[in-house]
Amino acid sequence: MNDDGPRGASRRAFLAGAGAVAGAALAGCGGLVSRPGSEGTPTARDVTLPAPAKGPEDAPVTVGVYKDFACPACREFNRVVAPKIQSEYVDPGVVRLEHYDFPLDTHAPASYTAANAARAVQHEADDAAFFAYADLLFDNQGDFGPSTYADLAGEVDADGERARSAAEGRTYRRVITEDKQAGIDAGVGGTPWVFVNGSAVDGFGWERVRSAIESARPDG
Repeated sequence: MNDDGPRGASRRAFLAGAGAVAGAALAGCGGLVSRPGSEGTPTARDVTLPAPAKGPEDAPVTVGVYKDFACPACREFNRVVAPKIQSEYVDPGVVRLEHYDFPLDTHAPASYTAANAARAVQHEADDAAFFAYADLLFDNQGDFGPSTYADLAGEVDADGERARSAAEGRTYRRVITEDKQAGIDAGVGGTPWVFVNGSAVDGFGWERVRSAIESARPDG
């Protein structure tokens, strides 16, 4: 798989726009953010994956969220804010919602292993399976480990052993490293960190995200 198609172009456009913005948003999980690579030198496969996304490719508004699966604030965002974005904007075709990995060393190694397991599900299945698996990861935050990654993959009809292996071997390290580096370049300093059409949102609460989406709409 590669990112040369329309989805890849969308990802590159989003990251280019985000890179022009100094991220001034409030973040829930943070601390010292180190450059990618500090998590060690695990075996990595030479693979690229586009950002997992929901919503039409031609949606007028793109919402990109940098997340850490081990971050409690990301879990709350996923529980409270993401469903509202889905029902009010993604389902009607107004928003394309994209996920970007930003594992924090504060939560290592779980932040890295969970991200690798999730990308294994995306690579094997599709974006819908990825988001379903992501929901399960957040629901089981605090109980991460090889057996959890495998069991949860089975719940979305993905290969549990593949998810376990990816987590343990950091198979998708390249994909995750590229996401994190792009986030750092864009000014991301913690998670969750939200961009709307390439502009950082000052906070990740529903009202601020909704206001940013409304302002970005062509008729906003």
